[in-house]
Amino acid sequence: LYNEDGSVKGVITQDMGLDKEGNKKDGYEPGMELHAKVTVFAEGCRGHLGKQLIKKFDLDNGKDPQQYGIGFKEIWKIDEKNHEEGLVMHTAGWPLDKNTYGGSFVYHAENKEVYLGYVIGLDYKNPHLSPFDEFQRFKTHPAISKMLEGGKRISYGARALIEGGFQSLPKMFMPGALLIGCDAGTLNMPKIKGSHTAM
Repeated sequence: LYNEDGSVKGVITQDMGLDKEGNKKDGYEPGMELHAKVTVFAEGCRGHLGKQLIKKFDLDNGKDPQQYGIGFKEIWKIDEKNHEEGLVMHTAGWPLDKNTYGGSFVYHAENKEVYLGYVIGLDYKNPHLSPFDEFQRFKTHPAISKMLEGGKRISYGARALIEGGFQSLPKMFMPGALLIGCDAGTLNMPKIKGSHTAM
């Protein structure tokens, strides 16, 4: 929502109680307008409202184009003999070819848990490349497969990442609003710091 002077006024929530054709059902409730002196947008990577605000207020003027990646993460409970609490591993490349950007992280946490993941830039050229399958291939590396041998995956997930860095970071404020976190693009890729810089 915008004020008459063009500044951000707030947001409006979605109408509830509509059928799939958009007709009002018995429990229909119209969306609510939420007004604020400053509205903070924190939608995550490539948020819909954030994209609109960046365009409307020309917040990325003079900045490099934003870049994106896909990250996969798994949590494993591993055998005690393979666990080294506090061990951190970061890799770049393999199993990707030299023209594809990507790398991994492995963190040995407490309670014999290991957090491991793989990130691939979404600008890969090979249309047949499957980021998920590349992550599975990564786990066949002798250093990784030996660590996971006898272990059990207990959790997993994936998410989009904003990777353009400082040179792609748009102006984060505009009249009546702020962009924060991944909605703006605060992930620090070289240091692999996301939540830290978002906060």
